Amino acid sequence: MLNGVVKDSLTGETLIGANVKVLGSIQGITTNTYGFYSLNLSKSEYNISVTYIGYKSIIKTIDLNGNLRLDFEMQIQQSKLDGVTISGIKSNTELTTMSRNEISVNKIKSITTASGESDVLKSLQLLPGIQSVNEGNSNLYVRGGSYDQNLILLDEAPIYNPTHALGFFSTFNADAIKNVTIYKGVSPAQYGGRLSSVVNITMREGNNNKTQVDAGVGLVASRLTIEGPLKKGKSSFMLSGRYSYTGQTMNLLFGKIGSDIFKLSSLKNISNQNKIWFYDLNSKINIIVNSRNHVFLSVYSGYDYFYSYVLNNKNVLNWGNFTSTIRWNHIFSNSLFSNFTLYHSKYNYSSYINEDIRNFIWESNIIETGFKADFSYYLSQKSNIKMGINGIIHSFSPGSIIQGDTNSIINDFSLDKKRSAEIALYFDNDQTINNRLSLIYGIRFTSFLNLGPGTVYSYNNSMSEITDSTSFGKNQVINTYYGVEPRFSFRFKINNSSAVKLAYCYTKQYLHLLSNSTVGLPTDTWVPPDKYISPQSSNQYIIGYFRSFNKQKIDFSIEVYYKDLLNIIDFIDNADLFLNKHIETQVLSGKGRSYGMELLIEKKIGRFSGWISYTLAKTQYKINQINNGNYYSPRYDIRHNLTFTGNFNLNRSWELSSTFKLSSGGFITLPDQIFIVDNIAFFDYSARNNYKLQPYHRLDISAKYNSSKNEFRRFKSQWMFSIYNLYNRKNIYSLFVKQDPDNFTMASVYKMYLFGIVPSISYNLKF
Repeated sequence: MLNGVVKDSLTGETLIGANVKVLGSIQGITTNTYGFYSLNLSKSEYNISVTYIGYKSIIKTIDLNGNLRLDFEMQIQQSKLDGVTISGIKSNTELTTMSRNEISVNKIKSITTASGESDVLKSLQLLPGIQSVNEGNSNLYVRGGSYDQNLILLDEAPIYNPTHALGFFSTFNADAIKNVTIYKGVSPAQYGGRLSSVVNITMREGNNNKTQVDAGVGLVASRLTIEGPLKKGKSSFMLSGRYSYTGQTMNLLFGKIGSDIFKLSSLKNISNQNKIWFYDLNSKINIIVNSRNHVFLSVYSGYDYFYSYVLNNKNVLNWGNFTSTIRWNHIFSNSLFSNFTLYHSKYNYSSYINEDIRNFIWESNIIETGFKADFSYYLSQKSNIKMGINGIIHSFSPGSIIQGDTNSIINDFSLDKKRSAEIALYFDNDQTINNRLSLIYGIRFTSFLNLGPGTVYSYNNSMSEITDSTSFGKNQVINTYYGVEPRFSFRFKINNSSAVKLAYCYTKQYLHLLSNSTVGLPTDTWVPPDKYISPQSSNQYIIGYFRSFNKQKIDFSIEVYYKDLLNIIDFIDNADLFLNKHIETQVLSGKGRSYGMELLIEKKIGRFSGWISYTLAKTQYKINQINNGNYYSPRYDIRHNLTFTGNFNLNRSWELSSTFKLSSGGFITLPDQIFIVDNIAFFDYSARNNYKLQPYHRLDISAKYNSSKNEFRRFKSQWMFSIYNLYNRKNIYSLFVKQDPDNFTMASVYKMYLFGIVPSISYNLKF
């Protein structure tokens, strides 16, 4: 048995997904999330190859006489101009998984955004099957699912609101991130609880060889990262902070420069009183106890303050995430690897309303504490078994209001708090049958319990009147849901460069986000299923063709999927959501369907890298009492989505990048006509989401300059220049209807857009 860890030779960081292979055979494996690998080999002499994109390949000859621990330290490939051929890189044709994408941090940092800040989630939006709805928004809509159907993990802890500034930034500071992987179809059985996707984000561990500082200053945010060894080669730390002064930048650009200096009339009504700021703080400690034990401690804290005079000058929003994780890797034997995780995640959100004597503070939160025990058993060279158990406790505070001051006429009020427990067991096996056939099959058992105290109401058939109620004491089980979630992926290798894959999965989602916006407001509320709101579930079927070209430098894939969606929720017309004690009376459930085709051509290495993706998709819901019981399109039903992103190393100093995006418009609800009752005008809506928006398109470019002196000095500087929306396309952010003040039987539709052309500049320093 041969096992060990693959690391970066300079920083000591473990490398996720490095390929360890026996040359001249099909025997090989990729390193797991913690850089660990294990090969079940008999006693003999072997040539072992280790490859990883961006690093020099390693070939080592070993004489295996028994169990051997062998760690590899890989060196970064310094030359960006030689077009180095890296053999042995696993293409999609070699992997059994499908609907899975990884995006490197370097690629994320090269993609242009409106703010000039690197953005993890906006980078994922450029992949096939992933839609964005509003201009500049970071929320993900994956294969017909809403943004609450994504499980977003940061070092194993869930992030409930992954955005800042009402969705314009993601909460993930790219300087603190090591790896980003998204599963859009069949995720590993260890993940569950969401219908659409799993986004697994891993924080950097810190350099365990030397102290290093990275700093950056931009128009809307500044960053500082410090990392280094606690004990050289044995332990390290990483501390990374980001602070955004978006409001101050808006006040300067719009108020002082745009309106006062350049006298732009379009900016004359924009106040300089905006107060919009946020921060992110990531920290991590990693300790190598010995060759069999490794401990990680991660903490993340983020907070937002949002006051926009233009959008709403009587409302201040605050929200924040806090997570902490402790993980223990233990190698029981040469073939059994384990990871034990204890985590805590809290999301707080509040709003201060200041309207004359109606001053009040609205606040809410969700807290999750969980434990995971995950095991990987390398049964043989052809079978890698994973199994484990998860336990979660949820605490919900749906909402409460508190008087803003003594003059307020608002009385204090609070909705009942809720608690629930979730338990899951899972098993899957990654098995190779022969040179052509491989499969991954797994199953996940889940149960969900609502716990007291609480009160359950009974209603008449129309849900308009309460007929009875039942009270439950502390820790009493109010109701229980459970499920069995099978999944499998199958690969048939046609030849060395092409393969066909099939996959299926059934998933359940117990938590619901009650929201009537696509932005992701902090006032959106998470609730557990109950007597009236059942868990959502989905069956997904996928078939795909995969091919690699040019010695595996280029990957091509086409995937076709179909999803059945059950117990999908939506709101009744004119729903009353704010602090409604009987929110179940405002919610309806039904079914949905989503299907589509996804194309991806990706070049990963060489002077030029990037990808082209295209998605053809359709999503429809059918819910009784909505849209007359007929199928309708949700807001994020976007038929066509084409993206291109490319990166070109011009020379040792200059790196050029570009992104182009073209997509169909989504759907919104607009009135068809105005009718008059008692001399009062009312809008009439004939159907839900009856209007299709105009197509969306934009072109972004950027250039990165690394000083030619960087190679010879300790202080390394970098400039980043970018232009978002190069040709000044005015894409629709929202439409609103306004009645004619002189003739209330007439109305006009107005278009709101956020960004025209947006240049930005930032400066980074590393030492």
